[in-house]
Amino acid sequence: MRILVTGGAGFIGRHLIRSLLKEKNEIIIYENFSNSSKQEIKDIINAGAKIIKGDLTNFKLLKRSLKDVDNVIHLAANIDIPESIKRPEKSHEINVTGSMNLLRASILNGISGLIGASSAAIYGDPKNLPVTENTIPNPVSPYGADKLAMEYYIKAFSNTFNFNSVSLRFFNVYGIDQSNAYAGVITKFMEKIENDKPLQIFGDGKHTRDYVFIEDLVQGIQKTLKKLKGKRGNIYNIASGRSYSVNELAKILLSIYGKKLQILHVSPRKGDLRFSSTSISLAKKELNYSPKYNLKQGLTKMLNESN
Repeated sequence: MRILVTGGAGFIGRHLIRSLLKEKNEIIIYENFSNSSKQEIKDIINAGAKIIKGDLTNFKLLKRSLKDVDNVIHLAANIDIPESIKRPEKSHEINVTGSMNLLRASILNGISGLIGASSAAIYGDPKNLPVTENTIPNPVSPYGADKLAMEYYIKAFSNTFNFNSVSLRFFNVYGIDQSNAYAGVITKFMEKIENDKPLQIFGDGKHTRDYVFIEDLVQGIQKTLKKLKGKRGNIYNIASGRSYSVNELAKILLSIYGKKLQILHVSPRKGDLRFSSTSISLAKKELNYSPKYNLKQGLTKMLNESN
């Protein structure tokens, strides 16, 4: 299978492509390298993946790049929530207009299917938890609105032009080799702990997140690829199915490291969600998705692999 992966040099992309290559797929990485480098994917290039340097805003290059491609996995995005608040027009150009360019180019090349990486950010701060795919979206940041718009465009194009598609709503992904530019709270906590510095938590630390280990997320994407046929913009939550507060996360990490450090609570950030938990029942049922790691297991493996 010939697969084009946008944002393939990023954190999720690197892990996914290494796994896809093991299944003898032909991989094309479409990447602008704004937050990554070719050095980070040297092993992937050596394994035969083709690199095309380009932006989602370059429709002509996208059109050429998608020639003879079977399926597209769309990971490229501006995922910086605070930045999307400061510069919503830039976020929209990449996340929405860029996604539409990809869809248009995909249609012109007659691709079979497309998987779009969406986000839990589309839910905002829901009143009823856990959220399901039927929960009414209520984004509280331009980034969340961008991802929701992307989902609708994928569904609309899929229905109109009759190709297979799915949007996967990723929750808080973590794992080894996460890029510093977009490092999540886990990576930042680990850096602080390893340097014996206080942990900084925005707000009271009671806000909850569902942290999904990168290996489980990759499994979810690959199983979706195998189940794409006949789907028209179907939506699935990809998560661990269990939420933890940021305070709990800090305690688990400190216990794994066997350290006691000060925890500093600072002002909450604009656009951050308060509570987040989800049901993954639909993904389990229709995609055969089956996460294998709870938070402590994933963090322990992450720490062991980084040493």
